[in-house]
This record gives sequence, structure tokens and C-alpha cells, in this order.
Amino acid sequence: MNVYLYQYLLAVPTMLLQAVLVVVIILMLLGKDRGLRKYFQKHGMTYGLLAGIVAVVGSLGFSLGYNYPPCDFCWYQRIFHYPNVILFAVAMKYHDARVWTYSIWLSVIGVIIGGYQVLIQFSPRLAESSFCNVVPAANSCSDILIQPFGYLSIPVMSVTLFTSMIVLYFLQKKKEA
Repeated sequence: MNVYLYQYLLAVPTMLLQAVLVVVIILMLLGKDRGLRKYFQKHGMTYGLLAGIVAVVGSLGFSLGYNYPPCDFCWYQRIFHYPNVILFAVAMKYHDARVWTYSIWLSVIGVIIGGYQVLIQFSPRLAESSFCNVVPAANSCSDILIQPFGYLSIPVMSVTLFTSMIVLYFLQKKKEA
């Protein structure tokens, strides 16, 4: 499979996930999320595991399969994505919903790192002053290696997955009356 097909195989589901996230967040803000909460309290861990697997396969596919060297911020985001696979696999085996307590912190830190990288990728002025360029690496954190649909860089995909984990966390919580 060539790299262009691979990037679109990840980009199309990412766009769909972004659309779903917008709808789900609006429903949550409007308080019309009772059915969603019930569904995700039952199946949320499966989606958490799936998000972790997609992050691992997606990032390793680019770096190992297509020789795109990850920048420093990409490495940091991996540090916060990869443990979710193990956490959710173990949590599913033992039916332990406390996994969300741990995963939320990984996701919040990951979305901050990824969000900053998205900012420096799309803002040349920020990229020049970014501390990721202090020590020269194989490639700069501001480099955009792929960009299907004009905006879906690898960090945007990462932030989308981290955001989905945060939304899943809030769907797991019991709603206070």
C-alpha cells in the first residue's frame, strides 16, 4: 500500500470521528446525552481500547512502514497514547471502570502537547520561536509530513484521538442531578 492511500485510510475515519465528536459534545452541552451515556457506560472501554490501537498502528505505520521519522513532540504524544492499549486491555479483562481515572490524565496531557504542535505547524511565527527547534532533530516539529484534506496533519489526528478519549471519559461519569 502506498503512503497516500495509508494517509487517507487514517484521514477519512479521523474526519468522521471529528464530526461525531462535534455532535456528541453538542448533545452533552444540551443535556440530551442520556442514551449516549448509557451506551458508552456499557461499551466505552472497547472504544478506548480501539482508540489506543488506532494510535499505535497509525503512528508506527508512518514511522516504521513509511520511514517518516517522528519529531520530538510526536514522541511525547506517543508516550501518552501507547499506554492506553495496555490499560484498556487489562481493564476490560477485569471489568475495571477505574481505567478512565488514569486514561483521562494521559489524554489531557496528550491534547496539550498535540495542540501546541498543531499551533506551531499552522503558525509560522510560532514555529520560529518554538522550543522544539532549540535542539535540531531529524525533522522539525513544525514540519507537515502529510496533510490530507488540507488540514489533517499527524498531530491533528493525534489530538482528535485524545479528544475522543476525553469525551468518552465524561460519558462514563454518572451525571449529577
